[in-house]
Amino acid sequence: MSFYLSKILWLIVNPFNIFIFITFFTMFLYFINFRRLSLIIYLINFIFIALISFLPIGSYLTYIIEKEFHTNTKFPEQVDGILILGGASNPLLFKEFDQISLNGSAERLVESVMIIRKFEKAKVIFSGGSGIVNRSDLGHSQVAKLFYKKIGADISKIFFEDKSRNTHENIIYSKKIAKPKKNENWLLITSAFHMKRALLIAEKNNWKLIPYAVDFKNVKEFKLIPNLNLLSNLNSFQSGLHEWLGLVSYYLMGRTDKIF
Repeated sequence: MSFYLSKILWLIVNPFNIFIFITFFTMFLYFINFRRLSLIIYLINFIFIALISFLPIGSYLTYIIEKEFHTNTKFPEQVDGILILGGASNPLLFKEFDQISLNGSAERLVESVMIIRKFEKAKVIFSGGSGIVNRSDLGHSQVAKLFYKKIGADISKIFFEDKSRNTHENIIYSKKIAKPKKNENWLLITSAFHMKRALLIAEKNNWKLIPYAVDFKNVKEFKLIPNLNLLSNLNSFQSGLHEWLGLVSYYLMGRTDKIF
C-alpha cells in the first residue's frame, strides 16, 4: 500500500505538476472575474519558477547529501558481500528494443564491475525490481543481468533480487537473501545522493553497510550562484526534492530513525 501512496504523493507534490495546476487554476480565476487574485497567484508562481530555474537550488539539495561521501571509501581487508542497488537502467526501453538501456545513474553498474573484480570471493546481490505501477515485468534486474553477462562477468555468482519496488524493499529483501553475520563486511553501491536514505534504512534494520558512493551530481566545491542552465536546474530541483521527500517520508513512516 505504501508503494502506491508514495506514487500518489509524488504526483501531487511534483513541482512541474504543481506549476501546471496553478497555471490552469489562475486562468480559471481570471475568467470568473477574480482577476486580481489570479494575477497575484500567477506572479508568485512565476517568481518561484524563475528562482529554481536560474539558481541551482536542486543541485544544492543533492550536494548537502553527497558531501558526506566525498572522501574515498576505505575498504576493509576482507569484503564478504557487495550489495548493488538498481535504478541505473530503463527497463521499458530494454523490453522494447532488447538492448541494454542505461540512464544517468549508470555508474551504479559500471563501478560495480570494478568492485566485483576487486573482491572476487565476496557474495554479490543486485537488488532492483520494477518501480512502475502495474508493470512488474519491467525490472532493473533483467537489464543488469544482461549487462553483466555482456561484459564477461560470471552471473552465476550474482544473486538478482527482482521483487523490490523501492529503496526500503531493496534493503529488506536483500538482507533476507544475504543473511549477514555479525562480523561480515558488506559494501553498498548506489548513487551518492541516494546513499544516505539507503544507509538509514539498513541501520534501522540492524545491517551495517559500508558505503561506496558513485554517480556524484555535483563537484566538491559547490557554489550556489545563478546560471543560465535553466532546464538542467529545473530537472535537478525535481530530483533533489524527490530525494528529500523520500528522507522525510521514510522517517514519518518509521522506516528510519532520523531524517538525515
